[in-house]
Amino acid sequence: MPRPAITPEQRRETRERIKAAAGFLVRQGNVEKITIRSVAKKAGVSVGTIYKYFEDISDLGRSLWQEPVDILRQQMADIAENTAEPAARIRALLSAYTEFADEKHRVFRGAFLYVRPETREKPEQTALEEEPFFRLLKATILEGQQSGIFVDGDAKMLAQLLWAALHGALALPTNIERIAFDPPQDIAAAMIESIMTMITRK
Repeated sequence: MPRPAITPEQRRETRERIKAAAGFLVRQGNVEKITIRSVAKKAGVSVGTIYKYFEDISDLGRSLWQEPVDILRQQMADIAENTAEPAARIRALLSAYTEFADEKHRVFRGAFLYVRPETREKPEQTALEEEPFFRLLKATILEGQQSGIFVDGDAKMLAQLLWAALHGALALPTNIERIAFDPPQDIAAAMIESIMTMITRK
């Protein structure tokens, strides 16, 4: 007698149970030692079941932060649409990134601060232009340059510098916890002011 078909609701529940198990193991630390087998044991499913829902451990890891990152991207798109003045838009975009790092700290660490262990395969890279945050920064810089608000220069490089500078301000105190840096949010706020000074015409 054939097995009854799995319902969409059962599929959703199994997927969420696997993600919950992976999330629990991530919170316990030592991310490098998390494997498909350890997640399967925690979730109470077979290794084969996990591979029905996720390509590999990296795909499973991405699933833990994809939804909140997509929400952040939508918030940034809304900011871009509703903030007409380029300088105010840049400031608001950078502030949204900073707030996300503060309010969704665990997701931020997993999505933006994760360092791939050398034992794991390097992921396939996507073009920088495919990242919505970068596109918004670059488009706003170009608009500000055309209106004479921002300094001249390669908009692609300037957008990368803005992102890298702010990200570094948030990442450094987190990655080097043995040194008593000021709180990341304070450093990030000062960095945004420095960034605005750097790109704004005198």
